[in-house]
Amino acid sequence: MPEQLIDVSQIPKIPWSELGPEFVQIWGRADPADPQPEHMEVIGMNGSGKSYFVYKVMQERMIVRNTPEIAVVTKPDDKTVFKLGWPIGDSWDFVRKNRQCIYWPRTNKLGKARKAYHNTKILELLDRLWHPNSNTVVSFDEIAYLESLSPDLRDTIQMYWREARSQGISIVATKQRPQGTDRHMHSETHWTVCFVPADYSDRERFAELLGRKQDWMPVFDVMDHMNHEFVIRHTRTGDTFISWVDQPLTPVKPRKADGIQGIYGKNH
Repeated sequence: MPEQLIDVSQIPKIPWSELGPEFVQIWGRADPADPQPEHMEVIGMNGSGKSYFVYKVMQERMIVRNTPEIAVVTKPDDKTVFKLGWPIGDSWDFVRKNRQCIYWPRTNKLGKARKAYHNTKILELLDRLWHPNSNTVVSFDEIAYLESLSPDLRDTIQMYWREARSQGISIVATKQRPQGTDRHMHSETHWTVCFVPADYSDRERFAELLGRKQDWMPVFDVMDHMNHEFVIRHTRTGDTFISWVDQPLTPVKPRKADGIQGIYGKNH
């Protein structure tokens, strides 16, 4: 049997208040001579803390680097997103005027009509955002739902996974379970974040996202799901940490770059 590659006891456990500031500095800057966008996938069951973590990271990146950022939300209600303190809208003109914003196409429509509305609005955003030097971080609150809306949107999201880095776009996508998502979400991701799954079979699939299943299954055994702990790993460098958000997410208003508005900033 191959020698175990992961020593669980050697994975550092560091609260996000300590790990986060360093992370937002190196995210996309692993090679200072050639900084590149880096995608991130965040996997965890409903209520695990995925959205809280994502919005915390995006807020911290705004504070430290003033990166243009768009949080795409499609849930009927999301109390966590309000803790960002960013403006909310659902048009391209709104996005252009706000360096950091929440793109939330809310509607009272139900069923197929609701899905059709979301499909149109998200496609419009992604089509408009696709241009050279877009230099934007885009987060999706539940990528599997978006991929289910239409073949056109699924193909566009697939193109984003494959090619968005060439436009300066970094993707952050959350999902409750690893099954059923386009394989590009895993193959094109630089950072993988996994919260502790409750289901044993899901643990096996989560472990496979991080590497060899037999190596990573024990990692979940030492994590405290009640404390919303997660494992974060860079797929290329192998840097791995267990962390948890230990500071509250409170509203922080976006700030504009000097003389620059909207997403066309220089500070990626």
